[in-house]
Amino acid sequence: MRTEVKDRHVIVIGLARQGAAAARWLVENGARVTVTDARGADALRDGIAALAGLPVTYALGAHPLALLDDADLLCLSGGVPLDMPLVADARARDLPLTNDAQLFLERCPARVVGVTGSAGKTTTTTLVGAMCAQAGLQTWVGGNIGHVLIGELARIAPGDLVVMELSSFQLS
Repeated sequence: MRTEVKDRHVIVIGLARQGAAAARWLVENGARVTVTDARGADALRDGIAALAGLPVTYALGAHPLALLDDADLLCLSGGVPLDMPLVADARARDLPLTNDAQLFLERCPARVVGVTGSAGKTTTTTLVGAMCAQAGLQTWVGGNIGHVLIGELARIAPGDLVVMELSSFQLS
């Protein structure tokens, strides 16, 4: 089932690499986005700069529970625990949760090879991606290893191959 984002108020938790990429993609796809991060604006300059010019609302320095009052969906960045008070309260309110990986996988037109586990994910993802590219396949490598793939959706074709590292947080 595909998570709808158009005309929905999405709370993105975390403004690091994944959160910034998800927020950008959500805005580009018609969502109203609020980003919340426990760190303040000084610590988040890069993330804020990555979203410059976009209609994004920020709640920085804390995760106020009032954010949930008009939220339709929460988008968790990697590493955000499910027992965090904002997430726990959202779950108690039956608000749906998602993340950049889930949104990507729901929409990706290409075959996806997912790599997960407790050790060796980055090495395996990199090697599989290199082997597929060497075999002549248009290959996209990313996920938890540094390249957030959601921003590439428009460029990925059905005949391509995606090799995606997935952390346990992205699979929850």
